Amino acid sequence: MKITKLTIWDVDYGTSFNVNQHPAILRIETDQGIHGAGEIGLAYGDGNRGAIHALAQLAERHLLGRDARAIGATWDRLYRDTFWGFSPGPLLYGAISAIDNALWDIKGKALGVPVWQLLGGRMHDSVRLYANGWFRNMGAPEAAAERALAIREEGYTACKFDPFEADRDGVFMWPKRHIPREWGLLAVDRVRAVREAVGPDFDICLDIHGNLGTTDAIIYGRMLAPHRPFFYEEPVDPNNVDSMEKVSREVEIPIAGGERLYTRYQFRPFVERQAMDILQPDIGLCGGISEMMKIAALGEVYNLHVQPHNCGGPVASAAAVHAVFAMPNFIILEWFPYWPDGRYDIVQEAYERKASHGRLPAPTAPGLGIELNDDYLGRYPRIEVG
Repeated sequence: MKITKLTIWDVDYGTSFNVNQHPAILRIETDQGIHGAGEIGLAYGDGNRGAIHALAQLAERHLLGRDARAIGATWDRLYRDTFWGFSPGPLLYGAISAIDNALWDIKGKALGVPVWQLLGGRMHDSVRLYANGWFRNMGAPEAAAERALAIREEGYTACKFDPFEADRDGVFMWPKRHIPREWGLLAVDRVRAVREAVGPDFDICLDIHGNLGTTDAIIYGRMLAPHRPFFYEEPVDPNNVDSMEKVSREVEIPIAGGERLYTRYQFRPFVERQAMDILQPDIGLCGGISEMMKIAALGEVYNLHVQPHNCGGPVASAAAVHAVFAMPNFIILEWFPYWPDGRYDIVQEAYERKASHGRLPAPTAPGLGIELNDDYLGRYPRIEVG
C-alpha cells in the first residue's frame, strides 16, 4: 500500500483567546484508495505555517512511494534521516506527529478495526473529560464561579482554567515573572470562589502556562493547595526541570506538564526526577500516537499518570481519544466543547459532539473513526504533494 499524495490545509480562524487559531489538517492518500487524517499540534499561537512547509518537505523526501503500513519504520526514518529529528522541536515534530497519526488512521481502516485495537486493545469502557475554554471574560471571582457551576450542571465533573491570565475586569494578559501581589491574590480568590460554587466532588485543574517565577509559583501554590486542585500545570518554565522539581517538592498539589516537550527523550528527566505527577504530551506535537504510547509506558514505570494535552481541532482529538483508550495509566482527557469558530466541521462527525455528561464512550469505527469534510476544508488554502 503505497503513499501517493498528501494534502495540507491551513484552517485560519483569526484571533481567539488572544492568540491566533489555525489548525493545520493533513490527508495522506494511498494507491489502494484508503486515506488517513492527521493534524499539526500548533493549532494556536505562532509557527504553524513553518510546520506546514516542513510537512510538505518531509512528504517529498520521505513519504511518497513508501509503504503506508510501515509506521514504525517511517517514524524512525523521520527521526534519524532528517538530521534535525535528533533535536526535537515543535515545527518538525508537529509535522511528524500529523504523519504518524494519519498512518495509524490508514492502518486501522485497512484492517477494519479502531486504532485503539491496534495499540493493545481497550482498557476503559469510557473516558473522563474535563472542560476547558469556558473562562472568557472571567473577571471577578464571582463570574468564574457562576460559569463553573454551569459547567457542572452540564454534566462535567472537572474543568480547567488559568486563574492568573486576566485582570479583575476580565481583560486577558499574561502575568509577569514576579506577579503583583494584588493580582496573585485575585487568582487565589477565583479558585476559592469556584471551589465554593462547585462543591467538594468536582475537580478543578489549574493551568499556569509556565508564566510564574519559581518563588511565586511556590507562594501562590501553597495558597491554592487548600482548595484541592486536581493538578498545577506548568507553574514555571516548561523546560526547566530543576524549577519544576523544586515546586513539586514545596507545593502539595500534583504537578502536571508536557505540552511543550517532544518525544520520550525530553520527558525522560522530568520522569526520572519525579518533577511531574501527571504527564501531558500533545499527540499533535510529541511524535504522534506512536510516541505518546512510549511516553505513557515510560511514565508507567514510575507510576505516573497521563493526561494528553488536547487543545486543537477534531482530528487531534480523535487521535488522542484512541490513544487513551489503550493506555493503562490514563487519568483524564482535556476537552474543548465550546469553540465558537466552527472547527468541529473540519470532520463529518466530531467526537466533541458525541461526548455526554463529561464522558466519551469507546469509538467503534475503523481507523480514527473520522472523515474529513472536503466541502468545509475547501474554504481554506491548501498545499498538495504528489
